[in-house]
Parts: sequence; C-alpha cells; structure tokens
Amino acid sequence: MTDPWRGILKIDYIQHIRDGKVIWEDRNIKNTLHQFGEAFLLTACFSNDGSVVPETYHFGLDNRATIQISDTISSLVDEPETGGYSRQSVSSVSGFTIESVEGIYRATSPILIFTGSGSGFGPVSKLFMATTADNTGILISSAPLSSSITFASGDTVNLKMSLRLHDCP
Repeated sequence: MTDPWRGILKIDYIQHIRDGKVIWEDRNIKNTLHQFGEAFLLTACFSNDGSVVPETYHFGLDNRATIQISDTISSLVDEPETGGYSRQSVSSVSGFTIESVEGIYRATSPILIFTGSGSGFGPVSKLFMATTADNTGILISSAPLSSSITFASGDTVNLKMSLRLHDCP
C-alpha cells in the first residue's frame, strides 16, 4: 500500500533550463495542503454563494525553510520582487484540463514558466498555490523542490502540475 495522499497539488515535472540545457529536473513532487486551503476548498464545494472561487489561481516561488500545515500567505519568505519574477496565473474557468489517469481524475495545469531577467532572482525552494496575485488571499498548498534554484538572467523553470484528490502512479 502506498502512503496516504495528504495534499491536492503534485508537481508532475519541473525543469531548470540555462542556455538551452536542462541543468536540474525532478518529478512527482507532493505538496502540503494548508489548513486555510482545506477550508477554502470545502467552502468552494459545499458552502459557496458563487463568490468564493477566484477567476484565477496564482502560483509562485519562495524560500521558506520548512512547510507547515498552518502556513498562511503571510508565512511566505523571500518571494522574489525583482529579476523578472512574477506569480503565474491560471484561469479557474478554462486553464486546467480535467482528465482521468488510471481511474483517478485530476486537473492538469498548462506548462508554467518562470523566467529570470536582469540580475535574476533566488534562491527559491518552494512552489505555492494561492488565490490572489498579492498577499491578500489564501495560501492553498505548497510543495518543496528537491533542490533550491537561483535564476540567472535568461534562465527558465518550466513546470507542469496536477491537482487531485487521490494520488495516482
């Protein structure tokens, strides 16, 4: 039996690219579903007056030492502010593809691309999902990267993730 699933987001793959070459990559990174993220999801599904689900979800990078279930949006540490960084947005209406893999449904993201420019940015070691582009929303989940990343000008990180209620192979 596999470990019980304790999240909603899984990074299916992530690649750090410099000068057209992959210098680091990883797959199947599991996340932590935060307490307020769990409350948000339950509210969106079961106690929603139509105003709960945001038009877009926002994915970002930060450098917390550890991820705690109790983390909130104000727990983010060293989210970059320069060097070309910006949170990546995905539409809640049309941005995800719903598919079944081995009988497990998931919502798959488009490929998200973070790009360094100027002096670059980092290090960053966590990916997070939030309800807003700024720090006024809800931190839903966070995933630790297996290696911290420092972006040089021109570097990109490409990643694809899926959101699911059960883990699948």
